[in-house]
Amino acid sequence: MRQINCVLCGSGDKKVLAVQEFDDEYLNLIDPAYQREARRWVACGACNFVYHDPQLDAKDTQVLYDKFRDSSFRNETPDQYFDRITTLPREQSENLAKVEWLRDRLPAEFSRGGKILDIGCGGGVFLYTFLQNAPGWQASGVEPTRAFAELAARRLARPVLASNYSGGVCGQGFDIISCNQVLEHTIDPLAFLRDIRADLAVGGHLYIEVPDTSDFDLLPPQHDRFLMQHLWYFDSDSLGRLAVKAGFEVAVRELQLTKRGRKNLVALLRRSV
Repeated sequence: MRQINCVLCGSGDKKVLAVQEFDDEYLNLIDPAYQREARRWVACGACNFVYHDPQLDAKDTQVLYDKFRDSSFRNETPDQYFDRITTLPREQSENLAKVEWLRDRLPAEFSRGGKILDIGCGGGVFLYTFLQNAPGWQASGVEPTRAFAELAARRLARPVLASNYSGGVCGQGFDIISCNQVLEHTIDPLAFLRDIRADLAVGGHLYIEVPDTSDFDLLPPQHDRFLMQHLWYFDSDSLGRLAVKAGFEVAVRELQLTKRGRKNLVALLRRSV
């Protein structure tokens, strides 16, 4: 694990939000000795950006996700998982809600068509729902869990790369890049956003969804969202400042309550030049 200062402003001033003295199931996958580390969620004393301190480094996260991937589908086959999620009724489908939210804010783009890349596309269920509502689009995905990537490629019949995302790995010139519940896992969120910006066409949009800091008031301290796989936590201000620093224009920021009762921060970011 590593000790860091704020990646948004560089300050080493930290305000403790929560102390974690319980066992974290994800740490057992990496090194059980990590359970003895003093773990905290902190807010930057200068800019209020929230992050884990200490947090997993690149080597730790690689070990974690290599081991976690062994149980990707739990008690379902890949196809059972895909069919269950993609056939949820309208009133239960979070993927449909995301696609309709995007369509309502980008009606001209939806009608015109283009290229979409889904980063961390999982088994392809979001892209499937997107294509059901925008069939003229070219779609591709990138997903580090091989079993998920293979499922998405097979069921979508579209290119899906079994890899971590990095700039240019899937090409460039995308009209929309989607990134659902991924940014909070990245080692360097600013570099990650800058890579995405470079892969967008001028005038293209990044659709991003992350957990919102209101979770700290709503969820119990041992909730999965607070465990070590999440490195950063965002609010509207910190996500907006990070986006601007990465070279985006912030078109929309919105706090949403999902159909499963979770609070997410959703943003639409535009590459202007």
